[in-house]
Amino acid sequence: MTDKTVVILGGTAEARRLADMLVDTHGEHIRVITSLAGRTKNPKLPKGEVRDGGFGGADGLAKYLNDVGCDLLIDATHPYAAQISRHAADAARTADVPRLLLNRPAWEEQDGDDWTHVKDIDAAAEQITRQSKACLITTGVNDLDAFSDIVTTKLFVRLIEKPETLPLGDAEIVIGSPPYKTSEETALMRMLGIDLMVTKNAGGGGTYAKIEAARTLGIKVVMIDRPMLPESDTVDSVDAALARTLEILD
Repeated sequence: MTDKTVVILGGTAEARRLADMLVDTHGEHIRVITSLAGRTKNPKLPKGEVRDGGFGGADGLAKYLNDVGCDLLIDATHPYAAQISRHAADAARTADVPRLLLNRPAWEEQDGDDWTHVKDIDAAAEQITRQSKACLITTGVNDLDAFSDIVTTKLFVRLIEKPETLPLGDAEIVIGSPPYKTSEETALMRMLGIDLMVTKNAGGGGTYAKIEAARTLGIKVVMIDRPMLPESDTVDSVDAALARTLEILD
């Protein structure tokens, strides 16, 4: 294999593992660059090169791909980073670079789960005042404005790190980093008196403990379904992404 350059749009555990595996197994011939959006102050960094910050949209990303001589763009962002995925698709087309989507499988409802499916964050917020006295919100910091009008329900917000500002003045922040343990999530929800949880169907094992805890305690879950992503050459695991990457670059 002649020397190649791979750009990974990262920020997920899968992206980090993929970068590590590429560097460990083919680092002599593959230049691995992982791009992070910079939303987390102290992220776990992958092996290889790391780029921090945005590109300025699809055109900026396309220019970057050309500048570094990219041979493959891997979109391994969060399943709900739909705008980034759209930019990646447009940029790959403009730069004439193949694109691979690593999209982890969604969670599936099991016996004992009580899910209400909604299409977006606003629809999720509408569900809270109808049925909850104490709600745990685990959707991330960027969508919290949608819950700002809720005054009759006590809100608890799970975040990885404390934000500089929080649009929910009366909400309590619960800090924690995945992977979570089911026993600890169960104890937390029981202690806080949670009767409803709002979450995104992120998939993967790192945060699945909250789903198991809600099932154990009979807590209702408002599940925000995944957005539509651009059509792509898609894999659903790191191992499959590694194999497909080597096929494309060969």
